[in-house]
Amino acid sequence: MKAQPYCSWCGSTQDLTGDHITPLSKGGTNEAANVRVLCRSCNSRRGNKS
Repeated sequence: MKAQPYCSWCGSTQDLTGDHITPLSKGGTNEAANVRVLCRSCNSRRGNKS
């Protein structure tokens, strides 16, 4: 989040989270290549989808 201090989807700079592109529950990993920055609202809206 230091390298990208904004949401990848909406551009918000508030309430940022790390989002797993492929969810852990679907075989994703905690590797940096599988994580992107989303605000909590966009992350919640995305749900458990890959």
